[in-house]
Amino acid sequence: MRKLTSSRMVRSAASSMPNGMRSGVSLLIDIENCIKTQQSAGHERWAKIENLKRAVRTMVFLDQHGFSRYTDLEKKITELQDSNGQTAATLKASERCLSDLALLIKYTATYKELKPLYSEYKKSRDKEKYLRGREREIILFEASARALKAAGVGDKLPDLAKLRAEYSRLTKEKNRLCAEYGSLKKCMQKYDAVKQNIDSILSPNRGQEQDKAL
Repeated sequence: MRKLTSSRMVRSAASSMPNGMRSGVSLLIDIENCIKTQQSAGHERWAKIENLKRAVRTMVFLDQHGFSRYTDLEKKITELQDSNGQTAATLKASERCLSDLALLIKYTATYKELKPLYSEYKKSRDKEKYLRGREREIILFEASARALKAAGVGDKLPDLAKLRAEYSRLTKEKNRLCAEYGSLKKCMQKYDAVKQNIDSILSPNRGQEQDKAL
């Protein structure tokens, strides 16, 4: 196992300390001692090879990630939870922005497309006659005009090319956030599993319902 020599040095130094000072010195030492206790007592739970493998994998994970205290692991999990929450909130905001922008693009495109027809309709002397066969287009134009006004768009329409470019940029940002959110979620699950393993190793009775192999 990596850093085996340094682990022995830590255990040796810790054993020479008073009990009060040794408290919480090394999470690895606590796990190693629990494994030895379970093995020497012939405890059925830790006599199972699969559980021993899980304990070893947990120790390797802690060693590789530099965790020597339980509180350090808890702090890391809290940080991951905070990051995950912030990313989720940013992702939702991005999705709302994309939805609003999609509607703005739709209404702007419809307005520009049907504006000439609507202008002819307004100029026509017999509006009822002009409406025949064009009622759907007139309704769509008026609905788009109302939506644009509600969105705060004045007489000058937004540039469709710029709107579409912004939509493309936001879509890429949303995809990046989705990937980040997924990665954080997987990382949280991994650390939660490690914590559950540690809880079951250090307190077997309390952790019976939390068994989960890494």
